[in-house]
Formats: sequence, structure tokens, C-alpha cells
Amino acid sequence: MIYDRDKANRMLRVVLEVTSGALDVATRPGGQPGLRLPAMNAEKTMRSFAAKGDVDAMYTEYLRLLGEQADIGRVLDRLHHRCFESEFYRFAKLYWERD
Repeated sequence: MIYDRDKANRMLRVVLEVTSGALDVATRPGGQPGLRLPAMNAEKTMRSFAAKGDVDAMYTEYLRLLGEQADIGRVLDRLHHRCFESEFYRFAKLYWERD
């Protein structure tokens, strides 16, 4: 297991950019209110892993989000927002970088 709070915070920033876009779409008039709860749950889970500095758990959770939250990605991509799929390479690059 890798525990690195600095790396975890950089990885969390990627997740927060995606979830902020999802929350923006969910709260705008005529938006997609179904995006709010999954985005908030993803953010909460990733924040807890980042607080511990558990980057392995963050990476595993991100991969789970790619599979289970694919509908969120389709909606965000259609509306030209960042989604988990579009930010995967950036997230993986942060995970695999050497210090």
C-alpha cells in the first residue's frame, strides 16, 4: 500500500473537477438532478481516502467509478464537461508518477 498525502491531494483535485462539473449540471435549471447523489458519494469517498493518503484505494475506487458510473460520464461528455472517462489518463499519470 502506498500512503502519500501530497499525491493523494493531487489525485483528489482531478476527482473534484469532475464532481464539480456534475454538481453544476445537476443544480442548473433543466439539468440532470440524478447526477447529484452519485457525484456527492464519489467525492465523499475520495476525500476520505485522500485524508488517509491511500492512493491505492483511490485508484481502485476510480476504476470502480469508471465501470459503475458510466451513465454519468455519458451525460457529462454530451454536455462538454469533464467526466471520469476523459480524466482517466490524467488521474493514472498522477498515480504512476515517481516521487
